[in-house]
Formats: sequence, C-alpha cells, structure tokens
Amino acid sequence: MVQQGSHIGSAASAADRHPLQEAERLPVWLFLWLPLAVALVLIVAGHADLKFYEAYIGSEVGVLEGSHVIIPLISVVYCLRILALPEARRDRLIFIWILLGMLGSIYLAGEEASWGQHYVGWVTPEGWQALNDQGETNLHNTSSWFDQKPRSLLEIGVIVGGIIIPLLALKRPQIRQGRFAVFLPPLVCLPVAVIAEFAKTWERLQSEGLWDIVIFQRASEIQELYFVLFILFYLVVFRKRLLAQRLAGPS
Repeated sequence: MVQQGSHIGSAASAADRHPLQEAERLPVWLFLWLPLAVALVLIVAGHADLKFYEAYIGSEVGVLEGSHVIIPLISVVYCLRILALPEARRDRLIFIWILLGMLGSIYLAGEEASWGQHYVGWVTPEGWQALNDQGETNLHNTSSWFDQKPRSLLEIGVIVGGIIIPLLALKRPQIRQGRFAVFLPPLVCLPVAVIAEFAKTWERLQSEGLWDIVIFQRASEIQELYFVLFILFYLVVFRKRLLAQRLAGPS
C-alpha cells in the first residue's frame, strides 16, 4: 500500500492538504526512483552479460516476461477494489471504464503467460499451431488485431494521457476540472510514460540508421514493462480519487 513520506508537491503536512489533492500523490520512491533504478539495472545487465540477460531477464520465463504477468494481475486486484466502492457502482461510466481496465489487464497477463503454457509447458494443439506464428496458445501471435493494433492504441493513450495532458495541466490546471477529471492520468504516471516512450523511440530511430548505440536490449519488452506500471499507478490513484471524493463530501 501507499506509504507516507516524501511526496510530489509542497512540503505541507498531509493533515493540511485537501483530500482531492492528496489523492494525486504517490511516494517518490515508487513513481520516480524505482522506475529509474529498474531502467538502470536493465541497461547495465544488458551490456554487462548479454547471455545472462537473454537467459534470465529477457527470455519467455525471465524477469521481464514475469513482470508482464504479475503487474497486470496486481492491476486486476486494484480494479476489483475500485469496483467494490459504492462510488464506482453508482457511476456507470466509471464502472464500465474500470471493468474494461480489468478485462484488459487479464488479457495482458494471460497472453504474456500464453495462458499458463510458459510455466506449465503443455503442447500446443496442431490446429492452433497452424494459426499461431510462434506455436503458442495465445491470441497475440495470430493476428495484428490482437497484438500490434491494441499495443498502438495503448501507446497513443500513454503519450497523450501520460505525457501531453499532465504537462499541459501544469500550465492550465483547469484541465483537471470537470466531469472527466477523475479519468485523466495523474502527474505521477509521467516518469514511467517517458521511460516507456524513450526506450521504444530510441530503438525506432536506431532502426532507421541514425545511430548504432544500443541502450535497452529488447526495447519493446522494456516499453511493455513501463506500460503495465503506468496502468497500475493509474489505478492506484484512481481508487484514491474516489475515496478522496467521499472524504471531501459535496462541493
């Protein structure tokens, strides 16, 4: 759970903050220093020993793929906690939005684990092997409609909602007012959004021949790690917002 301590914003005590303002906060170690430290570790590991990296970090049962399963499952738990709140059940739009988030997180976790095949190791049926370009029991290797297109939509959402809107809101705070304010990603999602896009953009430019320097190994997997962290942080703050609205009472 979220701890008290160093937070984004002023040095005023938590008791002096408005509940709606406090809801936007996460510990600095969680939303900033942890993502940066993970990025640094991945960079160093990828360059120090590529064989070790490919075997234990970047493989199908490595640390990265495991995080793509575990973090979305934590997001599913948070979705259930949000849906259990009366504020979510009373608002149909919130209920549908979080339900979609939960189904998406289940899909992410299931697909990354090939719905358990990566860990249990069952043999893919012959009929499905013909449809799946990697011979696995998942959907994302059968069509771009289950992989690249949803990923592109998520990336656009992270760029617009996680980078552009939070930066604009720093100059124009009124952006975070009104009926749909509760749905906007908070500023604390900015670091993971930037790291996700930096990793993939660097690789894209490298593929265009602009430079040969490799920063992240398998940048797409790095991007996905920060995507799922983005979703988790968003859901944590979303729940805090609903609870803060209850504490704040009618405006």
